[in-house]
Amino acid sequence: MGHADSSLITRSTSRQTDAEIRPPLDLPELLELVMGQGGLDESQCGEIEARTLTLRSQVLKEKTGSVRSQAAARYTVSPAEIIAAARLASPKNRHKIVDEDNLARMISAESRFSYRKIDPLKLDNDLIAQTFSRAYALRHVVVPVGRAEDAIELAITDPFDSELRESIQSSLGQPVAFVVSSKKDILGVIERVHGFRSKVNKASEELGGESTTALVELVELRSHDQLAASSEEHVIAAVDYLLGYAFDQRASDIHLEPKADEASIRFRIDGILHEIEKLPLSVHGAIVSRIKVLARMDIAERRRPQDGRIKTQRANREVELRVSSLSTAFGEKVVIRVFDPNVLMAELHDLGFSAHERERFEGWITSPSGLVLVTGPTGSGKTTTLYSTLRYLASPETNITTVEDPIELVDPRFSQVQVQRQVDVTFAESLRSILRQDPDIIMVGEIRDAETARMAVQAALTGHLVFSTVHTRDAAGAITRLVELGVEPFLLSSVLRGVVAQRLVRKICSACAVDGRLQPDQVAALGLKVPVERREQLPVRFGQGCPECRQTGLYGRLGIFEMLDVGRRVQGLIREGRDANEIGEAARIEGMQTLRESAIRRLAEGDTTFEEVLRITTDRT
Repeated sequence: MGHADSSLITRSTSRQTDAEIRPPLDLPELLELVMGQGGLDESQCGEIEARTLTLRSQVLKEKTGSVRSQAAARYTVSPAEIIAAARLASPKNRHKIVDEDNLARMISAESRFSYRKIDPLKLDNDLIAQTFSRAYALRHVVVPVGRAEDAIELAITDPFDSELRESIQSSLGQPVAFVVSSKKDILGVIERVHGFRSKVNKASEELGGESTTALVELVELRSHDQLAASSEEHVIAAVDYLLGYAFDQRASDIHLEPKADEASIRFRIDGILHEIEKLPLSVHGAIVSRIKVLARMDIAERRRPQDGRIKTQRANREVELRVSSLSTAFGEKVVIRVFDPNVLMAELHDLGFSAHERERFEGWITSPSGLVLVTGPTGSGKTTTLYSTLRYLASPETNITTVEDPIELVDPRFSQVQVQRQVDVTFAESLRSILRQDPDIIMVGEIRDAETARMAVQAALTGHLVFSTVHTRDAAGAITRLVELGVEPFLLSSVLRGVVAQRLVRKICSACAVDGRLQPDQVAALGLKVPVERREQLPVRFGQGCPECRQTGLYGRLGIFEMLDVGRRVQGLIREGRDANEIGEAARIEGMQTLRESAIRRLAEGDTTFEEVLRITTDRT
């Protein structure tokens, strides 16, 4: 591979001056560059050169679906894509595959341009759409990623191609600052922004800019059928873009919200909402109609709240979407909850229990009978805990039946009943019928009323193991809530095995985690009893921020738990009808960690941050 040495030397010189026009990097030159930085060894580079045609065909098939299609003929495979397709491990780190991002970093290190990992949630979509046409951006693989003082920042893949840089700068006619990014990131942004916006714009044109608010529609209702039909193709494509992008960004919820002049799209990622796009109100209405069709909801009814569900596929796995619509002052608001089976059906040991918590929980759920409650606000992971528990207990010898509203995820290992109030299929009525079906384990989606509470306790008394959820602030509050619903304290004390209160905290990003120490004021805020002289010595970890976590230092979430075991002391207090504070204090004497204490343990173990502990557990000590 020595033939590329002189070429690279020439290129290194050209980094200092843009006067000389240079062609883009070819495969031998890029391999030489990568080998020079230790990314691959000589034998690996030789293997890639020998397999060039095969690897190129592999890329074409992945990107266009075929090696002989018109799309394949138009697609230019870059040297970086060929190298990345080989999926070879770096000699420096055998666990690290040399991918497009790694190659972009190496190219950046060899040039005078910095590397940029593109965060699609931090881009200016208007700037992207207005700077270049989709065709130009795809042809030159360039996309705006922000502004630096008076210059526009443009991401490119090959900074050595000075002819391309001069052409781009000439076409813009304004100061430009180039950064280096991977081709897959740049094309992903182009397809999302230009693809989604082009469909939205075409749909808006065909809809004629029609926009009426729900306040007007309540008086003068008009069907969206004809409006949607004329722009059906564009709206369908826009919805497909939207859902695909939400899956890529690990969104748990998608919000489509109409405002006075336009509509907004927001994603909830790791518990935090991010604004993604703006839409004309007319297109918002058409997109809502399309989603309602997919969810088998009534598109003609826009005043009454509705619920529906969509089952789709993503990366060879089924994903359940739960859709909810609500009429607001400016139109229908739609929220889509994304239920990923890989999350909902996690293994019990992946939920985040400590060894002690896991042992206690397994003691409850392997009891022959009794009642186990899970409590927490919406989005705290209750459904994941219950489904994972049922999956753990499922066997051919066990009859498991659930009653849910709605069924979050269909699983063949359980018999699942959907609540349908319009035909009087309620939690209580379903539970009454389930008891005639010889169940071993029953899961009641939520105890909301007195009749359901009494039926659940009765089922536990008659030899069944019952799981359910209650919306209370902490574990002890779940006990007093059932008493308030009319359950006799002496019955509850005899059947209740335990209560889990849980929350989800954001995890420190493993890619940028570093060691640190708590500040004295942080120690005081957590209420830790630490001698003054040791307050500056408590070690913790935090994320510095990196492209992987979008510079937040946090990536993903984990559970924190409050495990209230119903021992003798707690049983006695329940029978006596004592309040939640007394029950909680007795449970702590018997070994229960509060949510705050559980979160602080996670902080000490380097899993989460001080800010997350306070955010999740304030007023829950």
